[in-house]
Amino acid sequence: MLKQRVLTALILGPLIIWSVLTFSHKALAIELGLILMLGGWEWARLAGITKQSGRIIYAFTVGVLLLSLTWVLHEYVNLLEPILYFVALWWLVATLLIFVSNKKPISVIEKINPQAIAINLLVGGFILSGAFVGLVALHHRFEEIGGTYILMLLILIWTADTLAYFSGKAFGKHKLAVNVSPGKTWEGVAGGVIATAIAAYIISVYLELEPSLTWNFILIAIIAIAFSIVGDLIVSLFKRRAGIKDSSQLLPGHGGILDRIDSLMSAAPFFLLGLLLVGIK
Repeated sequence: MLKQRVLTALILGPLIIWSVLTFSHKALAIELGLILMLGGWEWARLAGITKQSGRIIYAFTVGVLLLSLTWVLHEYVNLLEPILYFVALWWLVATLLIFVSNKKPISVIEKINPQAIAINLLVGGFILSGAFVGLVALHHRFEEIGGTYILMLLILIWTADTLAYFSGKAFGKHKLAVNVSPGKTWEGVAGGVIATAIAAYIISVYLELEPSLTWNFILIAIIAIAFSIVGDLIVSLFKRRAGIKDSSQLLPGHGGILDRIDSLMSAAPFFLLGLLLVGIK
């Protein structure tokens, strides 16, 4: 398992960095669309769809949704911020859902009724489309350095995840959401936030930001990472309800697409919205 995990990371890591930094806006949108369609295929399983045909139909439905969003963002540029506000509102609702769900042990739902499946699929649509808007618009809105901003966001997430893991292992005593994700602790969150602040400061120096913008950038990074944890938890919640450990086995040693991009899906919209609000270019 460890061999597979390392090998997959060594192959996918450089490919992701290369595509983010070198692809055109259109090429990156296509790549992200395909990745998120696979995420949609996985989400259909979490939502309660057992038939492979149903999961494939949902994946293609997600593709049509993302294609429609691409057209909307191209034709109606002024709609970007309202869409991001809507996505941010959804993640606040998701935070509340996690808080409520964590109050008692979560049982596996053996049979989900059609209404619940429809709601679950709608939730997946919000998550996947919000991630698409955040990443594609981040790449397109900042012209030549959009790819750099995506890479920086990835670095922030990877740094926060790594330090959260080690600080949680070393000092973790107080559970963050024991019924949703038993391994996460508040001490881990603290370690991740501190690591994020340091990484964000280093990035701000690289970007040569003014002092006032530096503090704004650090705050944006911390908020984005805070919601990256929410993204991780919401996927964990749906996996726990579905009674599965990994969203799929598409990535040897790493589980599925959703297992790898859960944090990015929720962090990207907040990161972009923050940059737009404070005027960082």
